[in-house]
Amino acid sequence: MAAPSALVLRCETCGTEAPHRVLRGKIGGKDELVFEGTVKCPTCGRVSAIVMREPKPIQVPLIVSWLEKSERTSLEFSPDEEVAVGQELDLGDTRIAITAIDSGGRRVAGVQARDANTVWAKRVDQVRVKFSVNKGNRTVPHEVLAAADEEFEVGEIVDLGRDRAVVHHIRTPHRTVREGRVRADEIVRMYGRVVRERTSR
Repeated sequence: MAAPSALVLRCETCGTEAPHRVLRGKIGGKDELVFEGTVKCPTCGRVSAIVMREPKPIQVPLIVSWLEKSERTSLEFSPDEEVAVGQELDLGDTRIAITAIDSGGRRVAGVQARDANTVWAKRVDQVRVKFSVNKGNRTVPHEVLAAADEEFEVGEIVDLGRDRAVVHHIRTPHRTVREGRVRADEIVRMYGRVVRERTSR
C-alpha cells in the first residue's frame, strides 16, 4: 500500500493542526495499518519522524436500492466508525443514504461499523418524479428521472420521449404550487398536458 502524500497532524513545535507533507514513509502492519515516516509542518517547516497506527478498514455488506432494483455490494469503513440511518455517503460516483442497519439479528438506528452485519441504502443523487399528463380525454402517468436538486417550473415544457408536456401545477407534501419552481426531491406529483407540436409545411 502506497504512503499518503499528506497527513493531518498537530505540530509539536507550533501547535498547528494541518495537513503535513509526507517526505518519505511506508505503510505496513498485519492487524492494523502502521505508517512510519518523515513529515513536514506547512506552518513552521518543522521536519519530524512519526509512527501512526490505525485499525485496518473493513468491508461492510451493503444493499443499494434504485428504482425497482437492489444491488449487493460492500463499503469500506474504519471498524470503530459510526454508521447511522439517514447518513449520506459516496459510493463511487453515486450518492447514497442509509435507510436501515442490521446488527446482531435486529434493526438498529446506529452502530459501530464492526457491529454492522448488513447496511441498506438508497440512491439520493437521482429521484423519480411522478407526472400525470392530460392527453385528450385521458390522463397518462409518466415518470421523469432527475437530479435531487434539479428544479421544475410551472409553465416549463418537459420532454417525455415521444411526447412533450407543459407543467400546470406541482404538488408537494405541504401545498400545491401554481407558479414558481420546486426541487425534484420535494415533488409528490406534477400535473400537465401534452403539447401539440406545430410542423411547418
